[in-house]
Amino acid sequence: MRLFFCFLVVMEIVLSAGSTPNDPYLFYQEVVQKIKEESIHSFDEKQLMDSCLEGMVTSIDKNGRYLNEEEYETLYLSSKPVAGIGLFITQKRNRILVKSVVDDSPAQNANLKKGDEIVQIDGVLVRDLGFDKVVAELRGSPNTKIKLVVLKAKSSKPIELQLTRKVVNIDLISSFMFEHDVAYVKISSFAQDALPEMLEDIGVLYEAQHRKINSMILDLRDNPGGILNSGIAITSLFLENEKLILTVKGRSKEGKKQYKNTPQDYEGSEYADKIEALGFLKTIPLVILVNGDSAGSSEIVAAVLQEYNRATIIGTPTFGKDTFATLFPLSTNTSAVKFATARWSTPKGKSVWPSGVIPNIEVSHGKEEEDLPLAEALRFLQKK
Repeated sequence: MRLFFCFLVVMEIVLSAGSTPNDPYLFYQEVVQKIKEESIHSFDEKQLMDSCLEGMVTSIDKNGRYLNEEEYETLYLSSKPVAGIGLFITQKRNRILVKSVVDDSPAQNANLKKGDEIVQIDGVLVRDLGFDKVVAELRGSPNTKIKLVVLKAKSSKPIELQLTRKVVNIDLISSFMFEHDVAYVKISSFAQDALPEMLEDIGVLYEAQHRKINSMILDLRDNPGGILNSGIAITSLFLENEKLILTVKGRSKEGKKQYKNTPQDYEGSEYADKIEALGFLKTIPLVILVNGDSAGSSEIVAAVLQEYNRATIIGTPTFGKDTFATLFPLSTNTSAVKFATARWSTPKGKSVWPSGVIPNIEVSHGKEEEDLPLAEALRFLQKK
């Protein structure tokens, strides 16, 4: 809201001066000068400019953002490793909550747990930051310090924690077998290597089971999405060849593209032999677990496979995001903007916005020590 207000102030001055101002930047400078002369609050002029640019982007896409020089360098350009504290977070209204904690991470060592609320990062209230900005602030160079104010779940008294960032290794794919030859595969995000890692994990399970996997549970809960092609590639593993997976539409007619279950459509040609060796995935009973934090490519997998009656969806409705963002580096300085440039729909032309993917069987998680959706998935598959 603060960023959007800054944007509105500048635009109001521009519009009040006439429909075709000669130099809109002069109006921005006039606002800055007034702040310098009259404001009782301290400020940084660069931060004002960053806020206004952020406001412009978020006014047309609430999930978009402006990345200043430091953020763009850290997240996209630097050859140095990016470190963090080992948290997966979610946003509920203006609150940032811990969704899960990575094993052997600074967050786990600080006893952060699911449901804890992050109130401040290095003295800045997170309600003044967008979600992507919070993620960027949690990251940094290895061995740098970060100070958090955290409200523990079921507590009313915030505590202050100082953690040291480190490079945290996160397994994209985790897998194991249940009784009755039920394979369980969890994908934490659809990163670039999601397809090869999943093929590797399933291949290992398949050989260890003496090539006997009768059914599968694909767990996409708390998976925020990631790279489009990775989502298409994982979907393709469970569909017959040449099936339409997705239609993506940009602003122009030329921006429309259809993706089918062919390796060249999702950069999977080099894995064609491995995909063929695991051809049983196209026919075995499949359950997909989802929740309100399953978004982006997670929703592609769930929506498309549900529409083809290829998978039974169990859990709670997904996030409801049907857009893709593009990162645009800026030529004026080393910064960038990121906002939605395309919208996707299922083979039947359906969108997941705003309701998300509605499960075939709705089951909430239950108490922390219980996993009711997983238990329901196992019961469902045992009947097959």
